[in-house]
Amino acid sequence: MPLLTRHVFQPIYQRWASVQKALFPAESADYIQWRHEFLHKRLGFGLWVGLICFLISSAHSLNLLLFHLDRLRADLDSLYGEPWLADQFREITIIGFFLTTSVIVLCLVLHKTYWGHQHPAWIFIIFASAVDGFLQQLIATFYGLPISPSTIVFLALAVLLPLRWPLHLLIQLLPITYYVIVLPIFGLTEIGDQSTFDVYGLGTLIEIGWVCLISNVAVFVYERMRRSEFESRRELQIFLHAISHDLSSPVMGTSVVLRKLLDKSVDGQVTVGASVVERLVQGSDRQLSLLNSLVEAYNADGQGISLRVQPLQLSSVVQAVVADSEPKLHQNTVELRDVIDPELPYVSADPTHLWRIFSNLIDNALKHNPPGIQLILDAEVIDSNPYSAQSATYRSPTERLKAMFLGQGSAHSSKGPPMILCRVQDSGIGIPPSQCQRLFDLYTRGKSARYMPGLGLGLYLCKQIVTAHGGEIGVVSQPGKGTTFWFTLPLATSLG
Repeated sequence: MPLLTRHVFQPIYQRWASVQKALFPAESADYIQWRHEFLHKRLGFGLWVGLICFLISSAHSLNLLLFHLDRLRADLDSLYGEPWLADQFREITIIGFFLTTSVIVLCLVLHKTYWGHQHPAWIFIIFASAVDGFLQQLIATFYGLPISPSTIVFLALAVLLPLRWPLHLLIQLLPITYYVIVLPIFGLTEIGDQSTFDVYGLGTLIEIGWVCLISNVAVFVYERMRRSEFESRRELQIFLHAISHDLSSPVMGTSVVLRKLLDKSVDGQVTVGASVVERLVQGSDRQLSLLNSLVEAYNADGQGISLRVQPLQLSSVVQAVVADSEPKLHQNTVELRDVIDPELPYVSADPTHLWRIFSNLIDNALKHNPPGIQLILDAEVIDSNPYSAQSATYRSPTERLKAMFLGQGSAHSSKGPPMILCRVQDSGIGIPPSQCQRLFDLYTRGKSARYMPGLGLGLYLCKQIVTAHGGEIGVVSQPGKGTTFWFTLPLATSLG
């Protein structure tokens, strides 16, 4: 039975997951931060607009209730058969005016505080509940009168704050639920001699439903458009970051070599050795390869990483990275130790993208640590499948690296398809555990995402490249004890 259930419901679940992913795509930390700031700024504008509109509409209502009360009594007598309703409406309106004005002013004050900047959604809920009729409903309950929500306010809020449709749905459900469920429980379903759920009352409910649907769909579509525009700009930012970062190292390396040649010139003549020319040619070829790979990886269709895999000697690639990074290492007085064994088996990788991984990880260590740190580049062969049939225990690469980092064992595990484990270890300030879990993620969800905008563009690219090679990437760190970035690459099956 469980197997039959799985076969029946798994396709449905997969289809629902794909629909959910299409309707609610993952949100980047930068977008969540932008949306939070946009909501806070637009809320300040909306509060002032709401206050002005409420004062204007209240002035009209108060004028009618205070100076034309006899006419209102006659109208209510003809509609509901109860002229005394005018006096109740007058009291409800006056009390509601002062309470609503006080709530809006309170929201304006809270909006300027630190709490208000951190929690604009709560201010929005309080403000909306004051102006959409919910506060008036609560006041009218003490007078035994059911009051319906204000549909025009729902539309106005959707225009003023066209973000986060769940918030709009919440502030709509509060007065609607109170009107449809709570008031009937209290027995408040009539105004005078007319039921609020007669033919005309049901028409009002249908109108409220349509207005809510239109408002929420409009907010949802608008936010999808803004998110798509934002993420498009972000993809362009990643592309520009990759160009500026990946091309700077070889260009700086070439510039250093040329300056050294000029310093050694005699009477304007420069003698260039074959090794120097070879290094310049390699740097130029690498720049062309980087340009081609960047265009392929970040084209308009977003096809992702394109690999040209071949058997590579890891140490030779790392030596090229170290040579290109020499100016930055010297500028930051970094002691770099390359202890990668030239006799290691060949890896199956794209040379340009492998160069990018090491270059990004080295630059990341330089960028986020003070000068004078020590960098160690190391690699070894490990088993990619860390499952032991004898002990029935699993140790992920992160766990094995953490154990080794803390001096509790080695990275080796039980036998399995071998991989090359590469490490870039620094003696810097370390990374808090809360950030280690998200360093490689460009698209994130969750409350904490807003506090981490802009992290890890280079690391995100590293993850893309390693994943495209069929490997894994991670980080092991403790504050004050340095950081070790690691990644795995498959071994080359042949050298042909």
